[in-house]
Amino acid sequence: MIPWSPRFRRGCPTGSPPPGEVDVLVLVADGLFDAEIERALHISGATVKTHINNLFSKTGARDRTGAVRYAYGHGLAHPPGPSVT
Repeated sequence: MIPWSPRFRRGCPTGSPPPGEVDVLVLVADGLFDAEIERALHISGATVKTHINNLFSKTGARDRTGAVRYAYGHGLAHPPGPSVT
């Protein structure tokens, strides 16, 4: 599991998200699809969708791209860097 970040909690205008929502956000930022998140976290598709919708509400994001920008901006995830060859 991805560790919960108190920085995310402080940045959310509506309060503290549960750790499961942070886990989902980090995996969304990593580019995973809902089905991949289900398998990675061993949760149902409905739970993934609920967490994502809750994150939209709590972060003010209108879509996944906005949620990813939020994750990058709050240090929960990092954009992929250049490949080292």
